Amino acid sequence: MKNIPGDKSGDSLFLSLFVLKYKKHNPIFIKKGGITVKELYLAGGPYYGIQEVFSRIYGVTETVAGFANSGKENPTKKEVADGSTGAVECVKVTYNPKKIDIGSLLSIFFTIINPYTDGVQGKCEGPQYKTGIYFTSNEDIPQITYYVTYIQNRGTSRQMSESCLIVNDVQKNIPPKVHTEVKRLENFYEAPEEEQHFLKKHPETYSPIDIKLLEEAGTFDMTF
Repeated sequence: MKNIPGDKSGDSLFLSLFVLKYKKHNPIFIKKGGITVKELYLAGGPYYGIQEVFSRIYGVTETVAGFANSGKENPTKKEVADGSTGAVECVKVTYNPKKIDIGSLLSIFFTIINPYTDGVQGKCEGPQYKTGIYFTSNEDIPQITYYVTYIQNRGTSRQMSESCLIVNDVQKNIPPKVHTEVKRLENFYEAPEEEQHFLKKHPETYSPIDIKLLEEAGTFDMTF
């Protein structure tokens, strides 16, 4: 398009293309069912435990269990477990930012997972159980970085998960290293329907997250 002096159409087209490109790579808000929502992808051990917790949190509108950052399209759970895909078990958390913010979501997340281990959550061990926070919007980076730094400096023991009984080094009083990965989401593949809300369907299944303790603490009754 020829840019005519005094004519802003060329600038407007450039700006429109820039905005479209920015939104494509940095989707901040998504309209869903008439509600403006955001997404955050959380990995921390078996996805059924993470999904059970966040599906019951005020302000969360939807949770989907699946696999994040896979080197293979539509990986199976077995392929993810053997480490050949590089993917982790993950939960897509869709939430209403007017009811709960990302800081509150991260606070809950770090209460129920052990960020100081690499691929180990309670009795569950494997590359698919690495902890991670995966974002789709650059807007979330400062808040996530701030919170992870806070957790690293705090280094206290967790209370809501069997896997999280970690304390500082008594001799050196040095917080253990946080192994939780923080990066932009590359891809996400939904797990089969039979895997969705698995813990609700099979409450006898072992989970490193103590759901009953969370219930007693009133976590699912809180508003933010």
